[in-house]
Amino acid sequence: GFLIKIRYIMNIADVRNKLKTVGNMEVIFEPSQAFEKNLISKAKLKDILEKSVVSLRGWSFPHIPNQDLEHTKRPYIFESGLEFFTDWDKFIEMFRLYQSGQFLARFALYEDTIGKLNNKELKPGEYLDFISTIYKFTEIVLFIKNLLENTNIDKGKLTIKVNGTKDRKLQTIFSSNIIPFWQEYVCKIDSIVVSNKIDREILFDHLSVSRSFIKEAFEYFNCFDISEQVIKAHQENLINRRI
Repeated sequence: GFLIKIRYIMNIADVRNKLKTVGNMEVIFEPSQAFEKNLISKAKLKDILEKSVVSLRGWSFPHIPNQDLEHTKRPYIFESGLEFFTDWDKFIEMFRLYQSGQFLARFALYEDTIGKLNNKELKPGEYLDFISTIYKFTEIVLFIKNLLENTNIDKGKLTIKVNGTKDRKLQTIFSSNIIPFWQEYVCKIDSIVVSNKIDREILFDHLSVSRSFIKEAFEYFNCFDISEQVIKAHQENLINRRI
């Protein structure tokens, strides 16, 4: 008889459920001016998103798929905004941009999805990479800066959460040219939450704003002795594409 192959098409609920099984980051940006449900028209959402995207490495933030496949969906309109997602290779991520200007993101930590590193099995839940975290937080804040530039949003609140952090070690696992930390920086709580108000001052010094988020996140790993200059140097490498 004939073998009928059923092709499974993933939806955003599948991605959300999969993200719960690995360490992940959440981003929540809430504009704080009087809530305007229709601040951005549906017709302009995608254009604003594309103008605001940060492309400093091989994978943008947010990554906007350009085609619809079983495991990835281009931005599509839902009730009050745009949503899109990817579940491919080490990338498991979902994004929403609302007409109110609210932005939500949730994405897996590569440390938990990469599988092998230098031919060694990388156990999920064991590490948070120091450099990768600096890069990702910097990209997130830069995206929010771009979002303010491309809309009428004056200010808001940015929250970055890292979930699945209990007993996770801060370490330089992805950078072979950087000496690993000799002491252990370990987080002892399940999730860390870093939150701060954002206004248009971010347009003039987004790197400084992102450093305040980064330093506070590292404190949850009992890491207090990394100088601001070290973080700044890695940010400059990212911005100048020296990575």
